[in-house]
Order: sequence, then C-alpha cells, then structure tokens
Amino acid sequence: MPDVVPAPSEFDKPVNEPLTVELDGGERATFTYAPRQQTTPGFVVPIVAASKYTESSYTVWFDGRQVYGPAPIPPTDIDDLAITFLPAYEFEEQLKVRCENLSENTPRRYTVQPVGYEKVNQGGSE
Repeated sequence: MPDVVPAPSEFDKPVNEPLTVELDGGERATFTYAPRQQTTPGFVVPIVAASKYTESSYTVWFDGRQVYGPAPIPPTDIDDLAITFLPAYEFEEQLKVRCENLSENTPRRYTVQPVGYEKVNQGGSE
C-alpha cells in the first residue's frame, strides 16, 4: 500500500475482509469489524468499499464516531477499491458499516470490503 498515509510497517498485517448479505427492500444490515488480537495497537483503514446500488444508503463509523454518510453512494465501489480516506482513518475498537436497501421490493446482495492493515507491536510480537 504505497499510497496509504500512514504507511504500514514491515510487521503490520494486511486486512481485506469482504462480507456479504442479501437484503430485501426496506431492510438494512450493519457489518462490524473488530481486532482479532487483544494486544493490537489498532487498525489503519484507507479503503471502505461496498456494492453500489441506486436507492441505497451507506454509513460508516470508526470507534463509534460517524465519519461517512448516510449517503446515497458508498465511500468507494468494490469494483474500484479506491483510497477513500486520506489520511487513512485509524481505529482501535470497531469499524461499522451500515447498508440500507431503500427500494420497496427489490432484493439486493450487498458486499462490504474494508482494506487496510492491523498494526502490530514493533518486533512482530502480538
């Protein structure tokens, strides 16, 4: 991730975790991402991608702080995976992404894909 600010160290672990859900018209889902290691100093996430549909709403929170949306388009589409937050957002506890299908009766398949890295204590110890 050469264009990511701040750049990862040699010890940091890449994160790329797509999750998918089927939503009927009027339904919403919240995707939650949290550290796997108890001792991690946190995450750096420059990309939060989601399936892009009309009649949809997207909202993003880092550690309970709303940083995007509600908006009619995702921060970036999963087909693009463009850097959306520069400098990248950092979080320690939790990333949440909410997708809402605002159509009345069209079912849709939403995929959310955060891309970044998990910070690892210097020296690679976890």
